[in-house]
Amino acid sequence: MVTIVPSIDIVDALIVLGGLVSIHVLTLLFTAWSIDFKCFVQYSKVNDIYAADSCKVTPAKFSGSKEVVPLHIRQQ
Repeated sequence: MVTIVPSIDIVDALIVLGGLVSIHVLTLLFTAWSIDFKCFVQYSKVNDIYAADSCKVTPAKFSGSKEVVPLHIRQQ
C-alpha cells in the first residue's frame, strides 16, 4: 500500500510556525489578563476542599477583582 504525503516547503512551514507562536503568545497573555482563563488553563475543579491547594475568590460586584489564593489547611 502506498501513501502519498504532500510535501511542505519552507514558506508553508514558516506560516505554521508563526501560527503556533501566535497561539502560544496569546495564551500566555490571556492568562495574565484574565483570572477566569488562568483558572481554566492551569487549575482543575475538585469536590473535596482537602484535595485543593488554591482557591479562586470572586468578590461582590464593584468590590474588587477576582484573585487566586493558596489554601493553607490546618489540622485540628
